[in-house]
Amino acid sequence: SSHLDSQRMHDAPPRIMATVAAPEAKDNGSPEKQGTFDAAESDRGCGSSASSSRSASLESSPGRDDNRAGATPAASSTADPAQASAAPTGTGMPRPQLSGAALDTPNDLPGCIVSPVAAGVSVAELPPAGGETPRHSGPEETLPKEADGDRAGSWENWPRTELPRLQPQASQVLRVFCGIWNLHGKQAPADLNPWVPAYPKHHIYAIGTCECERSIEKSMIWSSKARWEQQVRNHLGDDFFMIGSHNMSAIHVMVFVHRYIWRYCWDIRTGQVATGFRNTMGNKGGTQVGFSIGRTSILFVNAHLAAHADKMKERTQNLTRILTDSPLRRTKTSCGVHDDYDRVFFMGDLNARVNATRSTVETWLERREYERCLEADQLRPLLRADPAPAVAGGKDAAGAGLWPLFQEADIKFPPTFKFDVNSDRYDTSKKQRVPSWTDRILWEHDRDIKSVSYGSVPSMQCSDHRPVYAQFEVSVNLDNWEGTGQLVKEKTKEKSAVCVLQ
Repeated sequence: SSHLDSQRMHDAPPRIMATVAAPEAKDNGSPEKQGTFDAAESDRGCGSSASSSRSASLESSPGRDDNRAGATPAASSTADPAQASAAPTGTGMPRPQLSGAALDTPNDLPGCIVSPVAAGVSVAELPPAGGETPRHSGPEETLPKEADGDRAGSWENWPRTELPRLQPQASQVLRVFCGIWNLHGKQAPADLNPWVPAYPKHHIYAIGTCECERSIEKSMIWSSKARWEQQVRNHLGDDFFMIGSHNMSAIHVMVFVHRYIWRYCWDIRTGQVATGFRNTMGNKGGTQVGFSIGRTSILFVNAHLAAHADKMKERTQNLTRILTDSPLRRTKTSCGVHDDYDRVFFMGDLNARVNATRSTVETWLERREYERCLEADQLRPLLRADPAPAVAGGKDAAGAGLWPLFQEADIKFPPTFKFDVNSDRYDTSKKQRVPSWTDRILWEHDRDIKSVSYGSVPSMQCSDHRPVYAQFEVSVNLDNWEGTGQLVKEKTKEKSAVCVLQ
């Protein structure tokens, strides 16, 4: 379900009103539809949706930003608030009052949930970005001394003071953190800082897990990740709130944003695509959170793809289904949901293996010859294949599917699977699995996404996987952004509209 944690002010804040503008498809603008609802009336728990959850979806025009297609995104439509998930507040946080559109929406796209909150927040009713007083005062915040040594791979330490504030201008740069961990049915450690850093801060945290707290089998019966979401909320603190999360069996994704950018967030949607048995079981598949920041739309996908070394073809098919069958797709003419969003991140336990013998890989690893291991990696040649067939939406002879649309930072850390639990030894069971980089973070080719770090955390050993993280600098377009109502004005600037009720 989608969630929105209301921010806490030291002084009692005014009740914040949000307006949702809902024009029709971009070919023919329409007058604004309005309605009201009060999110404060409903106070559900913070748990994400169970594997069987379904909600109405929307059909609205895609909004590729100026950097990708030169188009201004259409304003958001929202689902019936009775069907959309209410956004829980963080502990002790006041819930803002919101008003928005209550539209009749189709119910033919299962697995999609659209948040009626955080859409079209009026900038005038929030504290000015440039003049906000930092929430915390005192000495400069520093990264814990032990954290850097716990990580394998580079780590970008930006200045550890307050995050850069954004201005309503084009080409604003966000700091984005992505993390993925298959927890093998275990709970995450109490201290998350070696993997999810509280400092340096990021504007956005996108955190994906597989098999968190419960095995796949148990998650098919009880899939709630409420405790896990609360743990991350407590870890990040009051400056962050979860704008969206989605859970399908044991596959979970959640997105937190810093208070500096809440005013720009709207059109929040979540969804799922199952690729398990007969494409109906949620033991494998992907969960998604999509939203817009100003004029730029962003999509995060967390996936758990088919297992076993000889199933790379099935994994490629899983990727295609997750992107093309997504309930978050806005148009049927696009090649997939990745065409409907400006910035796309795809991460998860992608289960890619190293095509070599166990003894050979162990020899390479002892010599720290990671590049030789990566030459046998199943995924890397697919990422480097000719992207032309994937862009055209056709099939390619090499069988690369949609992988060439994505890229990955250089891997300079050891394989993250499979370990004996609570040790740094690779699998000593009878299966003697070959060490592999199953856990990956990719992004769609985009000059406005800059990778600044990619690594794993060998010290966190409660699972047979190691957690993986990546940091990015992402450019977004906030040019003259004043809320979604402005999009309607721009769209209907040279048109007149009349509404007649009988």
